[in-house]
Amino acid sequence: MDSRVLRVISRLDRQSIIERNGKARIAPGQEMLAITADTGVFFSILLKAIKGKRVLEIGTSAGFSTLWFADAVGKKGKIMTIEEDPLKVERARDNFRQAGVDKLIVIKRGVALDVLRTVKGKFDFVLLDADKENIIKYFDLVLPLVRAGGIIAADNMLFPPHYRPMMKKYARHVRSKRDVQSVTVPIGMGEEITIKLP
Repeated sequence: MDSRVLRVISRLDRQSIIERNGKARIAPGQEMLAITADTGVFFSILLKAIKGKRVLEIGTSAGFSTLWFADAVGKKGKIMTIEEDPLKVERARDNFRQAGVDKLIVIKRGVALDVLRTVKGKFDFVLLDADKENIIKYFDLVLPLVRAGGIIAADNMLFPPHYRPMMKKYARHVRSKRDVQSVTVPIGMGEEITIKLP
């Protein structure tokens, strides 16, 4: 991993662990709510395995997962990440600059449902990591944007517990589709990994 990317990822990982352990007071709405580091490694391996170069992310937050993607796709890759909160956008942008990967990343600021309706092209990998109330809608909007053999990942399938009812509905919805295959992987907060079949 590039040393600049590693430094920023390590700093954000420490902050995320402190937040999850309740050892830091964070203003409501400004929590990182990031994937875990082992999930970042897992996503990186998946991206490399499918030779993914184009990534779409719904929910940027501080850009922790985005940095894992940037390292995995390399200098020829491209990442589009969607975030509504202007403070999170600025924080993520600063982290991308510090990591030296800002030129690989396009941040689309706005309501994800609105932004997704304007997105064109095909993606190799999509991460759904925004509000869970709309996650089924997000899936239905991104599925046509994913190439055959591409992957859609959804975070928080298992933790925190209050998300489980919504995520069970999401899993049922995804698995009802004929053109995908999907499984819940018990890593980090729980990831639903869905591959689009040819």
